[in-house]
Amino acid sequence: MPRLTQSFEKVRDFQRKLYIKAKQEKDFRFYSLYDKTYRKDMLQCAWQQCRSNKGAPGVDGISFNTIEQTIGVEIFLSEIATELKSGAYRPQPVKRVYIPKPDGSQRPLGIPAYEDKIVQMGLSKILNSVYEADFLDCSCGFRPNRSCHDALKMINLIIEARKVNYIVDADIKGFFDHVDHEWMMKFLGHRIIDPSIHRLIWRILKAGYMENDIIHETDEGTPHKEVSSVRFWPICFSTMHLIYGWF
Repeated sequence: MPRLTQSFEKVRDFQRKLYIKAKQEKDFRFYSLYDKTYRKDMLQCAWQQCRSNKGAPGVDGISFNTIEQTIGVEIFLSEIATELKSGAYRPQPVKRVYIPKPDGSQRPLGIPAYEDKIVQMGLSKILNSVYEADFLDCSCGFRPNRSCHDALKMINLIIEARKVNYIVDADIKGFFDHVDHEWMMKFLGHRIIDPSIHRLIWRILKAGYMENDIIHETDEGTPHKEVSSVRFWPICFSTMHLIYGWF
């Protein structure tokens, strides 16, 4: 437990430094981040966070219990680190399942393998630290420690404190299903130019999904529920903040 606490502290310290750099230098483009994805402390923190989230196994059927009782957590994380460091890591297709929506339709969900969940969790910690610095304070979507309740509080504050002539209620229909991969990478390049990070994200986007034992390619979109999906969304909109001053 003390060793895990030290890992969390090291990762938080790294994230803090990354955030401060991004906040102070809006035009800075980060060029050396990939080696942080396979740091032992980063993978330990990612494991612990994914473990606490529980969740179903992916296409390989390997569960957290299997990792803990059969493989061993240290060995499992060490193998991930070796794959990432050597460039041999390849994300598996996500397992596609469906859940019902209130209107009677179904929402597709992508469930990554646990190895991929851990890699994506570590990656999201890096992306969070960079892109959080670019967001306007009024933005609440898919951000750490933010929720729809915070958005409502912000709306109330703006309405009460400022002169408001109109309110726009808009929704991006099927955003996760139709994200353009090429544009996503262009947005990413506004802040991060590390080619290895770009390659890792591209592989995640192109990993495909498995449905009824058939693997499908992904030409667009990101799987719902995938850890990286909720981090790719802010890449787009934080970049719009910087370029256009939107939202």
